[in-house]
Amino acid sequence: MTEWDWWQARLAGELVPMHPDIPHAGFYREQFKEHYGARKTFMPVAYWPGDDGQLYCRIGDEDVSPERGQAIWTRVGNHPVTEEAYREVAEKGGLWPDEHEAVGMQGDNKPPEPETFEEIRDAIEDLAREAAERIEGMPIVDQDEANRIANLADRLAELHKRAEELKKAERKPHTEALEVIQKRWAPLLLLAETYKNLKYKLLTPWLRKLDTAKKKEAEAAAAQGEPPPAETPRPRAGTRGRAMTLKSTKRAEITDYGMALAFFADSPDVRQVVQDLANRAARTGITVPGTKIIEEQQAV
Repeated sequence: MTEWDWWQARLAGELVPMHPDIPHAGFYREQFKEHYGARKTFMPVAYWPGDDGQLYCRIGDEDVSPERGQAIWTRVGNHPVTEEAYREVAEKGGLWPDEHEAVGMQGDNKPPEPETFEEIRDAIEDLAREAAERIEGMPIVDQDEANRIANLADRLAELHKRAEELKKAERKPHTEALEVIQKRWAPLLLLAETYKNLKYKLLTPWLRKLDTAKKKEAEAAAAQGEPPPAETPRPRAGTRGRAMTLKSTKRAEITDYGMALAFFADSPDVRQVVQDLANRAARTGITVPGTKIIEEQQAV
């Protein structure tokens, strides 16, 4: 085996053993975050054998001691890259193969976090146009392309979260002002709404009583052969503003649930409710009669 065989095997996807204290010549990248929750960045790392038999190391644009190279080995050994990718980033300042051209991941390529509506609008609109083109384009053909698309989706998700944060911050003073208004007026509105109980508990029974008496008078007159009384106004109550009277409404009382359900069986609303219930049952492992469980996988 040559000094480079281990790196080439890992690059080819072979599960060769890795010793935490024995670096191998090759090209890698070190993954880290500036702080918790920050996006990942990748520093190019190279190991190569010297004429003296020592294994040398370079991190970014800095040659480091063999001891330093050994210290970071556990963080880079599982992240081999091609020599072309290493040189593109380390020597030309270019992008990693999995780095989306519209979504920088390190150095000067890293986009600043937007602080205004205009900044986040521009950032989202640019990436959304790119996303729309990719969605309508060809399917993914290799892992690097899959990573680029995932990085684009990840950045759009970050911007979505940031937009929500900025929206909440902009809305906060208005929300607080609305809460003050609501607390001020709610008790008064609640007191005034007692008019509903006056109508429901007192006036409705009274008007129904008058209406029933009126109908009985008409029936009695008809029984005695008298002509029906002239049209009289409906029972009313109130003399200062809008008089209150009875209004007829209709509602259904279900006497046979099965027949009623069968009548609405093809209604889109009922179908959606049944679908939601079946989906809920499926997620808990229950198969509803007349359905089958379909397991789907989606990127998360």
